[in-house]
Amino acid sequence: MQLQRCVSAVKSVKAVIAVNSLRRIPEEYKPQTFFGEHDLWIYVPIYDEKLCPTCEAHARDLVFRGSELRSKFKYLKIIDDGRIYANVHPNCRCELYRVIGVEQYLRWLEILEQRKKEEVET
Repeated sequence: MQLQRCVSAVKSVKAVIAVNSLRRIPEEYKPQTFFGEHDLWIYVPIYDEKLCPTCEAHARDLVFRGSELRSKFKYLKIIDDGRIYANVHPNCRCELYRVIGVEQYLRWLEILEQRKKEEVET
C-alpha cells in the first residue's frame, strides 16, 4: 500500500513537471504580459518565394490580440518581451512583434509595405 502511494506521488510530480515544461512564458519574462486582451502583436512574414499560403493568410490578418495567440500559433516561442517566433509550421521564419501605441503600429505598416515592394521588385 505504501509503495502504491509512493508510485502515485512520483507520477503526480512527473505530471506537474510535464505541465510546467509546457508553459509558454520563460521565467525571466513573467512580469510581462503576452496573452492579454490588450496586448497587440503584429505578424511579420518574410516576403520571398518561400512564403507559404498559411503564413500569407496570417499576414493578411496582420494584428493579433494577445488572447488570440495561443489558438492561432500553437507552437509559438517567446524570444524576448517584444518578439515571438510564430512557428506556424516547421522552418517557419515569421515573427510577431509587440505593438505599443499608434506610432509604432504605423511604423510597422510602413516597414511591411516596403518589404512587399522590395519582394515585387526582385
